[in-house]
Amino acid sequence: MPMTRGPISRRTLIKGAGVALGLPFLEAMLPRLAFTAQSSALASAFPNRWATLYIPNGVEMQYWHPADTGRNFTFSRSLAPLAPVRNDVLLISGMSLDKAKPNGDGAGDHARAMASFLTGVQAYKTEGTNIRLGISADQYLANQIGNRTRFPSLELGMDYGRLGEGGCDPGYACPYNNNLSWRSATTPAIKEVNPRVVFDRLFAGRQATTAEGERRLQSEVYNRSILDYVTESINQLNTQLGATDLRRMDEYLTSVREIERRLEAPPEQYTQPLPEGTVRPTRVPETFREHFRTMSDLMLLAFQTDATRICTFMLGVEQSRRTYREIGISEEHHGLTHHGGRADWIEKVAQIDNYIVQQLTYTFEKAKSIREGGGTLLDHCMILVGNGNGNAVAHDHNNLPLILAGRGNGTISPGRHIAMRRGTPFMNLVLSMMDRMGVEAESFGDSTGRMSGLTE
Repeated sequence: MPMTRGPISRRTLIKGAGVALGLPFLEAMLPRLAFTAQSSALASAFPNRWATLYIPNGVEMQYWHPADTGRNFTFSRSLAPLAPVRNDVLLISGMSLDKAKPNGDGAGDHARAMASFLTGVQAYKTEGTNIRLGISADQYLANQIGNRTRFPSLELGMDYGRLGEGGCDPGYACPYNNNLSWRSATTPAIKEVNPRVVFDRLFAGRQATTAEGERRLQSEVYNRSILDYVTESINQLNTQLGATDLRRMDEYLTSVREIERRLEAPPEQYTQPLPEGTVRPTRVPETFREHFRTMSDLMLLAFQTDATRICTFMLGVEQSRRTYREIGISEEHHGLTHHGGRADWIEKVAQIDNYIVQQLTYTFEKAKSIREGGGTLLDHCMILVGNGNGNAVAHDHNNLPLILAGRGNGTISPGRHIAMRRGTPFMNLVLSMMDRMGVEAESFGDSTGRMSGLTE
């Protein structure tokens, strides 16, 4: 392998005309000794990543958890799409989010479910500006290890929600409903919903948050592929790479091109040619599937290039009124979850749950397809999926719907369904995941200890 100049720095960027593009992990970034070591030693050269994906409103619980435990479990109806990644996911039942319960505060289960999911703290009940919660686990991690990457953390979403004054759930200010990540007790970490803005921030080093920036986004020059600007830098880098790294670079650059293509492509319903001189504005994808997959790909590229190792991704705000017309459901999701036992509404919620899990499977398979050393990106990840309401219609906050994908750099044994003792604090799992990121704490939120069973 041509490494006469020594290992390439992990922080190397390929640059050109104001563009700075991060690199995926390459074998050329590792010391020569790593290539003579066993595969486990090579895998340890890659960092662990943390992602939390939040499903809004809860799920139809009767179709979620498998009836049996261990490795020979049978997928439930809602989780059936996970079959292709069966050996890469850990299904967890029995965990509780106590601080989402009323605990004397009355109504407001949606706000408390979101607010407490990564904080383990009871939200102070107010509709004013005097909100008070606690730092979330992702931001606690970012404070400890975020300086190792270009971005301490990444906050993504699919709904903006309301952030101003006033209540979004009885007695609770809107920030509780609409933010998963909290930098402090009074400051949420605001998510970004527009994939173009995320792309520019991560991979082009540019943002279009001003009127001038938006005009640049519209221009023909700005909408050229960022790869057009760094061709010379890429060609120079390629002279230092071996066959494996060249293939990895090709896969990475193809992924970047694909995301750009999706961001630039007009919506599917544009069947007529646009008048000459018409410029299509930047847009948020219209369907859940397209939006989710674009944001998911951005998250994985951020992990792949070590732009960040910590991400939260909200699939919707609590009380989300999204409709899923692409699968024939025109009613709002939140309304359907309050089905009162109506069989036709229950059926539609179950269809939505299954559809969401289909998209999750896409993420897990994509992460599994990205090679890193002797393993995959998914092997070096912990991707936690869940919701703080539990049963969508009851909002009981018990027996949370949880999926943990990946192996956490060999610290997690997936391919199983484990049932915890009912009422086990969810923060016990969060605390155990923090350990696996190299950040140990005596406790977090309302944890009572570490979660057992993550390894066999």
